Amino acid sequence: MAQVTPQVLFRVDIIESERGWGQKIDETKYFDNEPEAIAFCKQYNAQNPDGPAPDWYMQVNYMGRSR
Repeated sequence: MAQVTPQVLFRVDIIESERGWGQKIDETKYFDNEPEAIAFCKQYNAQNPDGPAPDWYMQVNYMGRSR
């Protein structure tokens, strides 16, 4: 039997939000380092405009370490 070494991963959830329907996790991504996960979140969320939330939008949340 092969021996496996557990690896620490960093989780990012991509969330779809729609007025009247709520939110759901559309996709989960895992990164092998924290700075890359945080940079992905900042870049992805930069597409959302400031001000009131639109009727439909996507956002990402950094969830931290996952194993």
